[in-house]
Amino acid sequence: MEFNQQFTQQQAQKQTFIPNLVQGMEMLQLNRMELSTYLNSVLLGNPFIEMSINEPLTISAKDVSSSDVSSVIEQTSVYEASLYEFLQEQIYLLYRDTPLRKLIFWWLEQLDPRGYVTKTLEEAQAETGASAIAVLDGLTLMQQLDPAGIGARTLQECLMLQTERVEFAPELAYVVLEEHYEDLIQKNWQKIADRYETDTEAIANVYHFVQRLSPAPAEVFEARTKAVPYIVPELMVTLEDGALSIRETKYKTPLLTLNTSYFEEMKAVDDPEVKAYVQAKKQEFDQLQASLMKRKETVLKVGTAILAYQHAYFTEDARSLKPLQLKDLAEMCQLNESTISRTVRETFVQTPKGVFELKAFLSRRMQNSEQSRDDVLSTLKALIAKENPAKPYSDQKLVELLAAETIQVSRRAIAKYRQELNIPSSTDRKIK
Repeated sequence: MEFNQQFTQQQAQKQTFIPNLVQGMEMLQLNRMELSTYLNSVLLGNPFIEMSINEPLTISAKDVSSSDVSSVIEQTSVYEASLYEFLQEQIYLLYRDTPLRKLIFWWLEQLDPRGYVTKTLEEAQAETGASAIAVLDGLTLMQQLDPAGIGARTLQECLMLQTERVEFAPELAYVVLEEHYEDLIQKNWQKIADRYETDTEAIANVYHFVQRLSPAPAEVFEARTKAVPYIVPELMVTLEDGALSIRETKYKTPLLTLNTSYFEEMKAVDDPEVKAYVQAKKQEFDQLQASLMKRKETVLKVGTAILAYQHAYFTEDARSLKPLQLKDLAEMCQLNESTISRTVRETFVQTPKGVFELKAFLSRRMQNSEQSRDDVLSTLKALIAKENPAKPYSDQKLVELLAAETIQVSRRAIAKYRQELNIPSSTDRKIK
């Protein structure tokens, strides 16, 4: 069909210029470099938009004592996670360890290279032994992850999943995709317009909007990660006059301005097509500016909340991160967890201890404890560093020593943590 062929053509363009996919999307979906590329493309296509350079905002945490800051954790390195790892990370951050989370992971295993699931609900029930409601809930939760459209069963569902994420999608876009998908791809616009008591222009706008969406979200993600090898810090944490502060760097979220003189000049032209064009470009400006402001405020708000919570890490020697989960941060910022998840991913902050991704400051609590996983790893590493090389501690002995520090972990966990820290077993550590 013509509609599907056009999708294929669009995809070829998306692979080389991913930001074209996200007209009207929340800017939190883009890291800073992608945002620049996207906005540059918009400026080329909209003669009324200009870039605005503003002074960075600053929020200070007063009454925080300063001290010499020593390096505790290594500077963030560039690592491009696979789509599977990216989805896995989101699942761990967003959902507790329950049977439902296991079903989400099961659905994750069913994704094909395009990002579509390959099993039906009936097959899911048969293979997992779960109820129909449970397998559907698992699939629905996976479909809420990024990239938008992941976990779809059909092209129609993939487009619907993306449309519901777009803040400025045409008003009828979702319902038309849901109820009149075939009519839309066959360009039966008058039929759809009559059904919803609107004009064919509104339906045509839906059609053109849908053409900008991605028919293969997984492929888009892979192309996107390979295209962004650099770290650009948007925030900076500094110790100034005894106070810890966070501010935007010169790589902050840019804002736009409207060339009002040219806009008014073109708006005055007595030509219906010109007027429609001018109005469309003005609407594009308004939508982009609103999204950019939201991104700007959210990044600074989340960064400030992390700073306030983890300030001891920056101001006290030998302090590890306090337990901070996605849910905690969402409550502090009064934002939903998915927004926080997008904000902390690929948003970097320059600190006296190095450059880090914001998500590096999230640390899971140990079960039945207020201590973070980082605390446990740090304590374990310190204990092993002080052991007698001729008689190193066994894993069981380390369990007992940690228990004396009020840290309850199993012997199996000790073995796992040693592997993460690249520390060999007691037998291999022994100096003969």
